[in-house]
Amino acid sequence: MKQSFSTSVGRVEVLLDEGSSIVSAYRFDTAGQPVSAAIESWDQLDLTELLVDRIGVPAAEASDIERALTASWELHTRGRRAEAEPSAVAWTTERSAHASLRSLDHAGISRRFVAVLLDAVIVLFPTAIAVGLLSGGGYSERGEGYANAGIRVDGYASWLLVALALGYYVVCEAMTGATLGKRMVGIRVVGEDGAHLTLGAAVVRNALRLVDSLFFYLVGAIFALSSPRGQRLGDRAAHTVVVRR
Repeated sequence: MKQSFSTSVGRVEVLLDEGSSIVSAYRFDTAGQPVSAAIESWDQLDLTELLVDRIGVPAAEASDIERALTASWELHTRGRRAEAEPSAVAWTTERSAHASLRSLDHAGISRRFVAVLLDAVIVLFPTAIAVGLLSGGGYSERGEGYANAGIRVDGYASWLLVALALGYYVVCEAMTGATLGKRMVGIRVVGEDGAHLTLGAAVVRNALRLVDSLFFYLVGAIFALSSPRGQRLGDRAAHTVVVRR
């Protein structure tokens, strides 16, 4: 079976040899010249990772290609089920098994906590300083033998900071599945079926971050530790999991 896809980085072709269960993927430039290629056994294949890491396709487009191929192959095998070889019939079931394995390979609490700290230090703390300064929250005090200066973030500025923080998480996770902190520790957010995170799911899981982050993420840690997939409250509501990249 051979299928071709137009992507933002050029045309991508994916071929499956039914007899050997070998999958070949190729990317071509605008002139039709091959840019990259990869060949892998279906039994060892994670198609999305192959397209991203070895072919150079963006993660969101790679996930779309994987879903389209799975759907097409299921229709193909239904029409030939009586004569199909076991390796060909196994395409859909193997694809489902791989998705399940990815969803169960969840990130540990420690990695997720480090990612939260990195996001706070690299992104949120500088944002809080900028919001405080722009809202007139800077102050200085001087007296006999002492001097004090700082930045206050209160009133409407605190609500603006909360909105910016939530927006940062929602946009990053909806676009790539990971914030800067998550990328640095090698984890990402996906749907329970292993699919790319939707915007709606990103909004739900991060709106409930306000609850999960209570007592310095103690609430979220309790929910995650009590879940076989490490899902905090926001993950359970949005049907998402945090997995290793």
